[in-house]
Amino acid sequence: MGRISWSQFGVWSQCPRKWKLNYVDKIRPGSDSIYTVYGKAMHEVLQTYLTTMFEKTIKEANEIDLGNMLVDKVKEFYAKGVAAANGKHFSTAAQLTEFCIQGAKGLEWFKKRRGNYFNKKGWELLGVELKLDETYKSVDVLGYIDVILRHSITGRIKIIDIKTSTRGWKKEKKDMLKKGQLIFYKKFIADKFNVDYDQIEVEYFIIKRLVWENPNFPISYIQRFEPPSAKVSINKIFKQIDIFIENCFNEDGSYNLEGVYEKSGVINDYCKWCEFKNKNDLCDRS
Repeated sequence: MGRISWSQFGVWSQCPRKWKLNYVDKIRPGSDSIYTVYGKAMHEVLQTYLTTMFEKTIKEANEIDLGNMLVDKVKEFYAKGVAAANGKHFSTAAQLTEFCIQGAKGLEWFKKRRGNYFNKKGWELLGVELKLDETYKSVDVLGYIDVILRHSITGRIKIIDIKTSTRGWKKEKKDMLKKGQLIFYKKFIADKFNVDYDQIEVEYFIIKRLVWENPNFPISYIQRFEPPSAKVSINKIFKQIDIFIENCFNEDGSYNLEGVYEKSGVINDYCKWCEFKNKNDLCDRS
């Protein structure tokens, strides 16, 4: 049986051929990088801090050595990435150290200003890495919510997706494949918790690795972005999801093995980073 996820839809939107190679043919070359390793490590550190804060005490959360935890997690995910790439290294000790030092500064900055972003009073933690267990048009939906909170008085729900960025989001705010993920999740969370769309807020919590040091402006390692997520935005996204399902899945939810999955019509930025380029039997683009 097939299944859909936002990342899967994103790959199909970039290039149907790449989608087929990845998800139908199961050809998945090791594709970790220092950026994916660092991102996964930062996710786990922040999720651990927030879980401790909401389920135990703020004091206990602040006692966690976030910098050392980040180092341990980077080592762990890097080792897994190297193993998945059959022992091939994709970074250096110096680069890994540099990323950890930069990340630790951002984490310490966040810890001191945590109250500006997460308030325990009136809010309860519904989960971190909350797995979606839903079905849409006979296809299983796969997804994980980084952080989900509920206000104890109003019942409002907040969906938060943690992102890492070198210096913050600019053009990403206009990229539907970047900002659409939480809008996609919002529909399923509304169904899961039986709340109206307008009772759910969505937010990207972006932690920068580097900041511009300008004495005329306050330095912030955190950027928050709330994309438009009214019902009209949800409907717009699911029109594209419906096209994806119609082209790639059968009525029973299985992958459409007889479909025609062409390369992207034009060479674009996604081609530049594609793991299948220069492989003539898979893709002859260079």
